[in-house]
Amino acid sequence: MSEAISLRVVSFNAWALPVTIPSQEKRRRLRRLPEALAALDADVIVLQELFDVRGRRHLLRQLCPPYLTTPDALETRRILGLVPADTAGGTLVLSRFPITGGRFLPHSLGGGTKVDERLGRKGALIVHLETPVGELTVFAVHLYAGTKPQDTRVRIAQLEPLLEHLDAEAAGNPVLLAGDINTSPTVGYPEPPGPGNPYTPEYAALAGAGFVDPLPPNPTPAELTATWVPSRNRYAALPYQETKTEERYDYVMVRGGGSYGWSVRAARTVLDGAGGHLSDHVGVLAELDLVPYGA
Repeated sequence: MSEAISLRVVSFNAWALPVTIPSQEKRRRLRRLPEALAALDADVIVLQELFDVRGRRHLLRQLCPPYLTTPDALETRRILGLVPADTAGGTLVLSRFPITGGRFLPHSLGGGTKVDERLGRKGALIVHLETPVGELTVFAVHLYAGTKPQDTRVRIAQLEPLLEHLDAEAAGNPVLLAGDINTSPTVGYPEPPGPGNPYTPEYAALAGAGFVDPLPPNPTPAELTATWVPSRNRYAALPYQETKTEERYDYVMVRGGGSYGWSVRAARTVLDGAGGHLSDHVGVLAELDLVPYGA
């Protein structure tokens, strides 16, 4: 068995909704996405909002192999009996390591759930990978969108049961969290955390569950880690977009387990506009080592 392994992890919200809106230029973006992802040379890729069935099929044809994915990646359902969409809430995990199991956990839908969230049926995909140093669990998550206090309460209500499921399924193994949690690390992003600038409840819940963020929680200026950048991404600046400020919504986070912990070599934003933006979001790439404790 190897002493340690190195891996590159990418998280990206692909903004591939099941409906087509001309201003989103979905087809053009999805045609370019496989090549852009392949160029990052990641070992694990986690995508959100890949609801679009045709876009999924195109991406999987281009990237598998060398990547592997879960058996249900191409399963479909119909929204309102009409519009085809995926069955995993838009989430997709691609891995160069063998996949030994996976399960999608949709969020519970309360009576006040917004229509788009209800139709999207988002949640978390928990996937188990077989690596040279043992099992690694990927926690691919996409939380409720919105900037109001009640939206924060919904996200916390979603996280609590998901983290319980994760603890049971990870069985003490190391975990990679990747996804869109729809909030910045602190209330006053991008200012550094401190007594007057606490962590957001969602970020605090993840930190409390043992997750470590390879990117600085709040650097200044925001360009170093922001993944929602309406100042330079025209898709994020469209008139109907709710958030008009730079924010960080997208994450790769890690938690050790068993006899292995994580060492961070580098972390940065990617897919940030070279040749044109591929989404209303920017991606995150983390270069990591999974090493024995005490090494």
